Amino acid sequence: MKHAFVVALVWVAASCGRPWPEPPAIDPAQYQAQYQTWLDEQQATARESSIIVGIWPLPEGETAFGSDRSLPIVLPASVPARAGSFCRTGNTVTVTPAPNVPLLADGRPLTPSSEAPYEMTIGSVRLLLTAIEDGRDFVSASDDAHPLLQDLPGVQTYPVDQRWRVSARFDAFDSPRTMRVADVLGGTMEYPAVGRLTFRIDGQEQQLTAFGFPDSQQFFVLFKDATNATATYGYRIVRAPVVAAGEWTVLDFNQAGNPPCAYSPCTTCPLPPPENRLAVAIAAGEKRFPTGRGFVEQ
Repeated sequence: MKHAFVVALVWVAASCGRPWPEPPAIDPAQYQAQYQTWLDEQQATARESSIIVGIWPLPEGETAFGSDRSLPIVLPASVPARAGSFCRTGNTVTVTPAPNVPLLADGRPLTPSSEAPYEMTIGSVRLLLTAIEDGRDFVSASDDAHPLLQDLPGVQTYPVDQRWRVSARFDAFDSPRTMRVADVLGGTMEYPAVGRLTFRIDGQEQQLTAFGFPDSQQFFVLFKDATNATATYGYRIVRAPVVAAGEWTVLDFNQAGNPPCAYSPCTTCPLPPPENRLAVAIAAGEKRFPTGRGFVEQ
């Protein structure tokens, strides 16, 4: 999500007796346009995640797929009973379509023992190959003809309130830390923790650990709060423009969004680190998705 309209504040420590800085003003029309872009992105994520029909681990050796319910990977009934098979040898995965099955990549038919691309299609069904750095490989499937698309609900949010757009000081770690975070599939993922964002809600100081990636101009924050048990999903994601150590950025909780696992249990979402559990209620941003089909995050 783009936050080009946010200007980082460059005050030094507010603890020196100065008031906590307010976030920079933003033109209402420009803010509404940026907010609508974020909302459209969340709706697209909801659509793409809601039509996932399954996710399966890819072990060493051969793994067959098709609509035959006796196979390791069971696809929708529109797919042939046995549509093909994957073969994993170490970090290499190949795919072999069954005879006369049009398994496509970039619109072109795949041949036996082709190196498996990231995305393949059989009619309305898309197969995605996902490799996680700890050595786990997964195949997920989405159906662009999923019945849910006939009446997919819109994402629901709290009303926009500028009190939830707050200044946050970036307290950098001496050096980035590799943090292992749990994921929804029972494993762990590595994320680069670069520091903490310190901010205030109702006069009370709060902190969240932020992840940072070399190719991104935004901090990436996974957090829980006191609304998760009622109005919101088990956790949400908020981003903030990257600034240097000791400088100020903006956390806009009006644009705190659900992860893909809020819409489907068949994802590879990371979960928030334990320290990113806020005791306060963040009554802003996206609410629970009406279908209630997501991963149950405790």
